[in-house]
Amino acid sequence: MESTEGAKKSKACISALLPGLMHAAIVGLVMRLSKITDFEGKRGPGQVFSFILCDDTGDIRVSVFGKDLKPFLEVCREGVAVRISGGWVKKADPKYSTTDNEHELTVSIDQRGTIVRTLETVTRRAPSYKKIKEISDCEMKMNVNVYGTISAVQKPTEVKTGSGKLINLAKVTLVDQSGSSVSCTFWASSTAQVNDWSVGDVLAIHGAQVQEYSQTISLGCSKAEIQHWPEDSADVSDITQWYKDALSSQQCFEELRVTQSSQREKYANRDDEMVLQYPERMFDQFDEVRRIKVRFGDKEVTFSRDHINRSQQIPAMSTPKAPNVSEKPGPSHYFMDE
Repeated sequence: MESTEGAKKSKACISALLPGLMHAAIVGLVMRLSKITDFEGKRGPGQVFSFILCDDTGDIRVSVFGKDLKPFLEVCREGVAVRISGGWVKKADPKYSTTDNEHELTVSIDQRGTIVRTLETVTRRAPSYKKIKEISDCEMKMNVNVYGTISAVQKPTEVKTGSGKLINLAKVTLVDQSGSSVSCTFWASSTAQVNDWSVGDVLAIHGAQVQEYSQTISLGCSKAEIQHWPEDSADVSDITQWYKDALSSQQCFEELRVTQSSQREKYANRDDEMVLQYPERMFDQFDEVRRIKVRFGDKEVTFSRDHINRSQQIPAMSTPKAPNVSEKPGPSHYFMDE
């Protein structure tokens, strides 16, 4: 599965890919390679693994599907160059993608998709980093690259999620010369690497997801690519010296908060209406209902109103009066990275 004549073959660059069937092969470096996962689909059992493909024009997430993917996982070793053809380009799913590419690539090995190693020379695009302070202006769930010094470490701890599942959680706080700090969260197997990190070490994080909880911004890093430099590394001597000077001067770092622009984006994209569908025979019973309670696990929301507008049909266009809402808080819980 290795190509030695790849340099003579035509190819497209990642940034030029358009939705639909690929009309030319692409060549890139394999990064952030996942394990094989078994699943049950409409056409029966199958397997899938994914990775990030990189060239000098950009990155793209690649998902590989098939019934026996072990030989192809061996081809796609971390850091090797591969040539891919016969894939399908589609809109990226923000739940899984950790790149800034609006597209992702699906390769079905059992159909026309192929992946082979190549001896072609591939260079990776230099990453563009945001200052920590700039992250507060980013849209939620956007993927960003950030570079900073560790100011605090929370080693892996087992916590209970909102669904009741026990899972490991670890956090580090990053600071940089913008004067801001941000918490970076790691879940499940990604927490193991945090055990090797210490205050003063430098991290470059590629593909962190911007998240918000209680007006505070954090970065979900479970699926991100991490480059770690110890405090005594020559590669980061300048930023290490800056951090030591900041500690000596007792510099305070401001925690990232949601800005007005990101708040507007959040509310512009939210769903303001939820429709609960019931059988028509229940319509008459609704006259006696004064309160409606909706439960989400351990949390409860109560809707009440003083008057019920009866209608035999749903108006084509309606703007109902907002009900009074009271929320009954539940126990503390955690939200995992998507």
